[in-house]
Amino acid sequence: MNQLSSWYQHLLLFTLIFLGITVGFCLLRAVLGPRFTDRILAVNIIGTKVVIMIGVLAIYFDQGYLMDICLLYALISFLAVVILSKTYVASYNRRRLEGKGNRIKGEGR
Repeated sequence: MNQLSSWYQHLLLFTLIFLGITVGFCLLRAVLGPRFTDRILAVNIIGTKVVIMIGVLAIYFDQGYLMDICLLYALISFLAVVILSKTYVASYNRRRLEGKGNRIKGEGR
């Protein structure tokens, strides 16, 4: 039983390391992303991976309160992505309407 527990802890530790590396790649995409939508998607993926990491840490340390923190972080991450998306859509629609206004007046040609 002790051998199985040791392998299980090594697997959880490897999972945390792997997720940490992939969060770093997503952070790089968020900083260097050519479009704003790439950045929003990267922030969403980072939030999802951090939620998974907190869940794995809760299992690794056998602490139940970390699952509450995990759920709270998931909610905050979801709301942040929704707000960023709504801001982007509003900005996009405003720019699109301004462009149409110029074409109607004949100034955009």
